[in-house]
Amino acid sequence: MRERGEWRTALAMLGAASGVGLASGREIALFLAQMKSAAWAGVLAASALYGLLTGGAARFRQTAVRSGPEALCEGLRLLLAALVAAFMLYRLGRLGALTLPLRHGYGFGAGFGLLAALAMERLKPRGQARLGLAVALVAGLFFLANALDPRPARLHMSGAVELTCAGNYAAALLMAVPYAALTACAGVWRLRRLGLGAAVRPGALAVKSAALLCSLLSLAVWALFRAGDAVMAQPMPWVVLSARWGLAGFYLCAGLQAVCAAQSLAVALGLFMGRLERGGTARVVGALALALTLFCALSWNG
Repeated sequence: MRERGEWRTALAMLGAASGVGLASGREIALFLAQMKSAAWAGVLAASALYGLLTGGAARFRQTAVRSGPEALCEGLRLLLAALVAAFMLYRLGRLGALTLPLRHGYGFGAGFGLLAALAMERLKPRGQARLGLAVALVAGLFFLANALDPRPARLHMSGAVELTCAGNYAAALLMAVPYAALTACAGVWRLRRLGLGAAVRPGALAVKSAALLCSLLSLAVWALFRAGDAVMAQPMPWVVLSARWGLAGFYLCAGLQAVCAAQSLAVALGLFMGRLERGGTARVVGALALALTLFCALSWNG
């Protein structure tokens, strides 16, 4: 039972973090894949740090007592959550504009994504874990299929690509820190909503979380390596790679990105909704964070 609870928690946290760290592939290409051989050091460092942060958060939730500095941390957490939620909402809108045959595709994409995120946030911990498992399996198979496909990716603009940080292990380790930190933030937000019990061992949770992230990152980096250097310079590398499978591949890629983005949006919205339900000052803070999210998502679309 304890093992099952730890895996369930780790999967739910990975699902919440998938929109931040796995959805577009651009993050992986920027932070890790462009390091070439040093990327594997970055993958290991990012996974280990992600595990340490999630395990440390679990330990803190079990033993810490509320204190004054936590109010400041809560404010910073809400600000970061608002920015993450805005970016996820913007990404969902852009996906809608790309895939929906509608005049106002951005608005419909953002609206459908928001409804999906609210539904995901209402899932019980077991449902969130199952959704996280489904996303991990589909993402893993997607990365693996891209890695094994021998056909070259077609690029509208191709040319020499210079990877200035190739082989730089120091840069790979340095880049792994913000990647792991931001990914862990989304996972920890989900952890706060799971009602973590004393049966979950923080150390074991850290190992399981690190193993899950390391597996997906390794497959993703391998797929990008197989595709060639030119793909790493593309704004949306997974879209370019999945184009080899035709229209079905395009919609599979878009659907995976949308589900990942909706999960990260859901956990950020959960922080706001919890404050709206409390009333008083907490409700005002939650409303302000939600307003900031909507303002950023609309302004970024121009």
